Amino acid sequence: MLKKTVFLDRDGTINEEVSYLHKAEDFRFLPGVVEGMKLLYEHGFQLVVITNQAGIGRGYYTEEDAERLHRYMREELRKQGILLQGIYYCPHHLEGLPPYNMDCSCRKPKAGLFYQAEWDMLTEERNSAGKTIEKELSGIESVAHTIQIHSPYRLTAREEAELEEENRTLPERKNWLSSSYMIGDKLLDCLAGENFGVNPILLGTGYGKEELEKVKKEGKQDFSYFPTFLDAVKAIL
Repeated sequence: MLKKTVFLDRDGTINEEVSYLHKAEDFRFLPGVVEGMKLLYEHGFQLVVITNQAGIGRGYYTEEDAERLHRYMREELRKQGILLQGIYYCPHHLEGLPPYNMDCSCRKPKAGLFYQAEWDMLTEERNSAGKTIEKELSGIESVAHTIQIHSPYRLTAREEAELEEENRTLPERKNWLSSSYMIGDKLLDCLAGENFGVNPILLGTGYGKEELEKVKKEGKQDFSYFPTFLDAVKAIL
């Protein structure tokens, strides 16, 4: 059984929008984000970051640079008692450099990274169950919990199709999706969450206000909107 999950965009949602951010010294949490994430975590939500990082594909920084930044973000949250279940990134862009200039399955608004996170969480649950049985048999009192720090898309098309089918047909998986959310500052974040099957939320931070105006002109809104991260968290809870 999967725990209810909040999937989070990174730039403009968790931290201040900085063009092609990749240095820890340029990273700043947006107001209320740490407080909101702590509330979610304390109420039993898993927290998973899903981020497009086209700067890797364009050659502005490397995957190692992104990993260093993500380690910094994770450690800063850990100091506040918040553990991230995973950080998943897409390095691709059609206008990027080889080998990143490809039409991938992981760049939002596609849902590939969500399926990768789900696959890893299911694997973690199975491993934890096995360790619990082993612990009971051996008398070991504690089992270390594995945290996925930083991951690209690794699933095969067959594995993703299997998950999609399970999400569509299994009642427990449907319940998990209906109690989970995607929070971001762009319409592509909302669409990615919708494509995966969780509840999409658009924030007014980052590019959110501009994105909302686009939707108002079109007269179609398939997501919830909140001015700040903390407003969205309070609504979820």
